[in-house]
Amino acid sequence: MTNLKDKVVVLTGASRGIGAATARSLAEEKPILILCARTKAANEKTLTDVKTIGAESESHGFDVSDPSQVNKFVEDIVQRHGRIDVLINNAGTGKMGSVKDITPREFLNVQKINVMGPYNMIYASLPSMLTNDSGIIINLTSARAFIPDKFYAAYCSSKAALLSMTQCLHFDLKKTNVKIFAFSPGFTDTDMVREIYSNDEFRQAALTDSNGQSPERPAKVISWLAREAPENLRGQHVQIQFNDISLRSGLEN
Repeated sequence: MTNLKDKVVVLTGASRGIGAATARSLAEEKPILILCARTKAANEKTLTDVKTIGAESESHGFDVSDPSQVNKFVEDIVQRHGRIDVLINNAGTGKMGSVKDITPREFLNVQKINVMGPYNMIYASLPSMLTNDSGIIINLTSARAFIPDKFYAAYCSSKAALLSMTQCLHFDLKKTNVKIFAFSPGFTDTDMVREIYSNDEFRQAALTDSNGQSPERPAKVISWLAREAPENLRGQHVQIQFNDISLRSGLEN
């Protein structure tokens, strides 16, 4: 796929941060952009930005961790648009704290959103993709899957699970034209990072004093993955910092 024009692109977590930046980046290629967040109202600014750029777009609010809500959403999209060409699972959450402070319910909530959320979206979307023998799935994981640290038990474990799940699903889909990718955007200046850094104890445990790169940087790579879907990156852990991805996607010359 080298052109996203008129392709049906579903983007979760579209209301802010990397999701909102990705929506704006994708909009330049004029897809049919389906913006998803926990509430429809949360997408209002992103929707306005996307339409100003000139892309056809619509907004939906639902909980990705709830299979019934996800199924209802996907059924509606497929019924009205006929297919889903690209699914970008960006919605995620984090909960900082030691094991003694994070309750089992809080820990489970992170897993439900970060692991089951993408799985629910994939499970609901795959029948249409497999029928058409075409589709691109991008799961946003994290280098934290490999960098465990103090206070990060819930987040790191969820991203490690998501990465492993993505790589396993790649083998399930290997003989089809449905491609799945795991993308780790790198440390990025988002609302979640700012919230973490507002706590002095959490900030001291961080890898860097910087709040990270702008969301526009990983957004450009996500758009590139959605557009080009490089065959040699199927099922791979794609990271900006540690290989040639930044050059191939046009972040650097």
